[in-house]
Amino acid sequence: MNRRKFIKKASLLTAGTLAAPYILPSGRLFAATGSRKVNHVIFVLFAGGIRNQESVKKQYLANQGLPTEGNVMPNILSGAEPGANLVYQPWNPVLSNPLQKSATLFPEMRYKQGPTGHYNGHTVAMTGNYTETGLNLNIKPEYPTVFEYYRKHSDPARSALNAWWMSEGLGPYPSLNYSRHPDYGSLYGANYMRPATTIGNLGQEYLSTAKDYQPDDVSRINMLRNFLDSNFANQSGPVSGIANNDEDRERIRSFVKGLLSGSNPIEWPTPTGSAQGLTGDLINIGAAWKVMEEFQPELMVINTFNLDVCHSNFSQYINFLHRADHGVGWLWNKIQGPEGAALGLKDDTVMILMPEHGRNLDPNNVSDNNGLSAYDHTSDANSRQIFSLIAGPPSVIRQNEVIGAGSVPVGESIDIIPTIAELLGFRDQIPSGMLPGRVLHEAMV
Repeated sequence: MNRRKFIKKASLLTAGTLAAPYILPSGRLFAATGSRKVNHVIFVLFAGGIRNQESVKKQYLANQGLPTEGNVMPNILSGAEPGANLVYQPWNPVLSNPLQKSATLFPEMRYKQGPTGHYNGHTVAMTGNYTETGLNLNIKPEYPTVFEYYRKHSDPARSALNAWWMSEGLGPYPSLNYSRHPDYGSLYGANYMRPATTIGNLGQEYLSTAKDYQPDDVSRINMLRNFLDSNFANQSGPVSGIANNDEDRERIRSFVKGLLSGSNPIEWPTPTGSAQGLTGDLINIGAAWKVMEEFQPELMVINTFNLDVCHSNFSQYINFLHRADHGVGWLWNKIQGPEGAALGLKDDTVMILMPEHGRNLDPNNVSDNNGLSAYDHTSDANSRQIFSLIAGPPSVIRQNEVIGAGSVPVGESIDIIPTIAELLGFRDQIPSGMLPGRVLHEAMV
């Protein structure tokens, strides 16, 4: 199969099954007049497990027997970068001032209950409820996700184009766009997209070259097709007066077709804007900006996942942490720049950052090529240490504040969803007892 024929078939696929994961019933746009604080919230869920030691504590290699500390997240956190023993390739910061200057930082939050596994961590962060549920690809969360709360309890009704779940990583993660809760479910789900599958590896490795496709290539394309087909079954049926209208459906189809064909090119969040140095996390962030450009969603959740490499390669973990920081800085720069201003995003967007969980205090028995020890996450106390940063306009978010310390932790992972609900003005509409966490009022003006 040559490139031209493949693109033609991809376009036909896009018009059919590819659009299916995105076509969900309509959502809701505005809360009651005067009750919301901003009109856009982006939740960046740092997945893969991040230790506070290498992030907010800026210890770099101090725990590896090397007397070198420093900040490997210069776009997000204040502080000087490491000056020696570099095991990663530093990129110049995108932001002239780190995001922390426009934010309230909670450097010591806690993931208090349940296994410190990735799916559990995602589920807790996106439902605002701790869970003991084990990994099961066929079972959606027990509690409603933030998308369901937003779409059911905001008013008046509007298209589901306002809620997007941008995921790096497949497996069970598409299941987090809505829950199996009897009072919520697919009727209030979010649009789901995993860019590294749909437009990342295929888009760069195959669509950008005029090569003939070998059997192993076709097998990978079929894997993509099967993934999209399986998501088709997850959409809810049409409901009179609620289902997306034809105009919204066509917007989604045209948008995805443009991404696949290259007629709607993505600017990658790298120093050159090219694919050089690109990671799955950066593909996800770059595509998230395209979604924001096209639809200006009110609620978006973006995760990273490359950081899971810390199980076996600490040096690469540091590199991916630095790259994810760059992507977040790039995205914030877009939102606050001329493009974001033209779209109505500048000074009307709050960005919340939080890892899904941490990592162990003690290393495992694996060392990388630099002789650095790797770390797992087996629910020790250190793997329950997380942080959160809430950035936004000074009229809404306290600027350059730090709340809590190691001896006095403030906040839990279940507090993010109530905080989002408060910012978007639907907190009081959620039934009592559904969200055990609290609003992080310390971050708000």
